[in-house]
Amino acid sequence: MTHKKSGFRERTLIFKQAPDKHTGKMKRALYYLWQYGMLLLASVCLGALLLIFAHGDYSWHGFLGYFKSPAILFFNILPVSAIIFIFYGITGRAWAAFLFGGILASVLPLANYYLLAFRDDTIRFEDLTLIREAMAMVSEQHYDLFVDLRILALIFSLAAGTLILSLFVRYKIRRAPCRAAIALITAALFAISLFGYFSDDTYDSVQNYDYFNRWSETQEYISRGFYYPFIHSISDFFDETAPDGYDEETAKAILSEYEDADIDEDKKVNVIAIMREAYADFSQFDIEGFDASAYDTYHKIQSESMTGNLIVNVFGGGTVDTERSFLTGVSSLRDYRSSVDSYVRYFASQGYLTTGIHPYYKWFYNRQNINTYLGFESYRFYEDDFEYLTTDALPKDSLLYDELYSDYCELTADGTPYFSFSVTVQSHGPYSTTSYSGDTEYLTGDYSDECKNAFNNYINEITDGDEALYALMETLRDDETPVVLIVFADHMPWMGDGNAYYNELGIDVSTSTDEGFYTHYTTEYLIWGNEAAKEALGVDFTGTGPTVSPCFLMNVLFDTLGWDGPAYMQATDEVMASIPVITTTGRYVVSGELVTEIPESYAELYTRFSYIEYYRNHVFTYE
Repeated sequence: MTHKKSGFRERTLIFKQAPDKHTGKMKRALYYLWQYGMLLLASVCLGALLLIFAHGDYSWHGFLGYFKSPAILFFNILPVSAIIFIFYGITGRAWAAFLFGGILASVLPLANYYLLAFRDDTIRFEDLTLIREAMAMVSEQHYDLFVDLRILALIFSLAAGTLILSLFVRYKIRRAPCRAAIALITAALFAISLFGYFSDDTYDSVQNYDYFNRWSETQEYISRGFYYPFIHSISDFFDETAPDGYDEETAKAILSEYEDADIDEDKKVNVIAIMREAYADFSQFDIEGFDASAYDTYHKIQSESMTGNLIVNVFGGGTVDTERSFLTGVSSLRDYRSSVDSYVRYFASQGYLTTGIHPYYKWFYNRQNINTYLGFESYRFYEDDFEYLTTDALPKDSLLYDELYSDYCELTADGTPYFSFSVTVQSHGPYSTTSYSGDTEYLTGDYSDECKNAFNNYINEITDGDEALYALMETLRDDETPVVLIVFADHMPWMGDGNAYYNELGIDVSTSTDEGFYTHYTTEYLIWGNEAAKEALGVDFTGTGPTVSPCFLMNVLFDTLGWDGPAYMQATDEVMASIPVITTTGRYVVSGELVTEIPESYAELYTRFSYIEYYRNHVFTYE
């Protein structure tokens, strides 16, 4: 009788399907170390490989930067290894765990890669709760999935890893209790590690900004890979809490007390909204050595407009807080990840064409995506547009207004009513402290050269913007089509680290006093109408408007135009009458008094507002 010779794998211990009963302890330990170690190595390699999808089409230097940070590698590879070892507990075979666990671990990074390619956006945990909206968006946009070298590399790696493990890691865990123990222990250890993922301090300390722009919401996210920021976003999702006692049905009931009001056809005027970057009227302060005539053009504009003060939530930055509060009517914004109710959508429901311009990068504050969520039909940015019109890094207001007027004429030629919202960028800081080359020196005196240079550079930019704005108004003044301008500023300008130049100029921006608080957070707005609009609406557009938060500025506009607006606006009109200023800084203006807490007599009114605001932020009704 002959015996078939055993092969190499059968004769080599670590490649056997199981050690025999005569195998010594040391060899047995070596055997299991090989089985588990090879699977661990494969999972680590796959986790590292998946980072090729994390940076999208941004610099490959960013991908290499991941490998310079042990923390980024650890937090991105750990979930992949955990998924594979959980599958090892389920299947009992290394090759099956790597194949099926690897495929599952690759789904979200791959989906994120496609989203980066199609929309320069990323997947957050909240997006998993919006699958229906996401699928609808995909079907509407007709995105075509593609296969490139990165995806082919993933497919090859999954296939090669599966083959290698099937040939050389042959141990099969047959006992169900052992498999369950592996799965449960892996899951438990990973659950414990979530404390590290959710720690804001740890997250903030881990960064890769040498290769990514921290001011881009997308790049800030992908600077840490994919799995790390994705898992961290779980804590952001659950940290957002509803107001005490909030109930969706209660919020709906409050809003049901009102009905959306249509705009009368004979009162449909075109509305052009312009938010000016960091605009402040320094002539209102007693600054020694300052030539206040710099604001003569601005004061001329004010003299034929209705003007008022705006108490914003931000200082020296945070533009979109003012911007999106105005467009949505909410005081406390959220990270918009899907379609949201807004006044833009109300205009669209009334037959208005909704558009706008920001002559800066579309990734800045993720406007390219969020403006779509807000309901804009189209929007112009620097990329593929203003980059061909100017070589200025911060395009001039005059160019913006020329393009705005050109769009206005083209898009209203057929009589379609028009709402646009544009954001200037010419006066964006920081302002050079090393030199000043303007024709007029607006600030002189005993100040540091850095202060004078920064201040003069700033004033030079906004006075130029004032002239451009007045030229736009002159162009619109005798237009036969009624048009209304609403112009406001997002926040006070940056003036040195630690507000050094404000201090030199003797301007109190400390929030510890009421006066300092108002200076710190106050900007201005104005509402102007051409002759055709005055005639159509019976409004002269002069006088003083109320001091309000940005969330109520659209209310002021509609009230000036004689429009009732949507149900949400009508409900907030009542709030604005008593609590016109609601901030995220813990200060309120109630019946003309600045307070830190809502008085008991107004608590119910404020609670109603907080309910409908939260509802508006989270429930899309224009669908």
